[in-house]
Amino acid sequence: MTSIWLQPQGDQEQTLQHLIDQLADEYRTVRFRPHLTVCGVPGEPAVLDAAAAYVRECGLLPLTVAKTAVTGAVITPFRAVFIEVENSPGLREFRERLRDIVGAPELIPPHLSLLYTLDGDSQAPRPDFDAALLTAIAARCVEAITDTHFTLSRPVVSASGSEIDVRRWKVLRSL
Repeated sequence: MTSIWLQPQGDQEQTLQHLIDQLADEYRTVRFRPHLTVCGVPGEPAVLDAAAAYVRECGLLPLTVAKTAVTGAVITPFRAVFIEVENSPGLREFRERLRDIVGAPELIPPHLSLLYTLDGDSQAPRPDFDAALLTAIAARCVEAITDTHFTLSRPVVSASGSEIDVRRWKVLRSL
């Protein structure tokens, strides 16, 4: 699976990484890099050159987005505890244009994940994370995240052999 990500900048990236790592250690889940998934890249990697050209020319980055909530819910293992961010006109334009360029499917609401409910060793989905536990973890995260806005930039292409093998996710290139 290949995706285009926007990454938080500076101290925000470090703060989120620390929180993600702390939650992963405490709940024995997987660690991952803080990011907002712009869109998936379902087709040929050749479209990434066109995506990179758009990123260079669009003039939209960096994007500052407002935090609207921190949510804990049983949605998917990849959206269990996350920061909901405003789908501002600039972010929406950036994501939709890249979606069109790479031929990605419909976009999910923009967010920054904090916890995936995947086992830290096997990476299998963990059914022991129910709505009440995820809501409680989200409440703790609200206290830990004092920023009301996030600055996103540094678009990259991330890939892995499979969606669930989070340990194999790596940045292939910058856009």
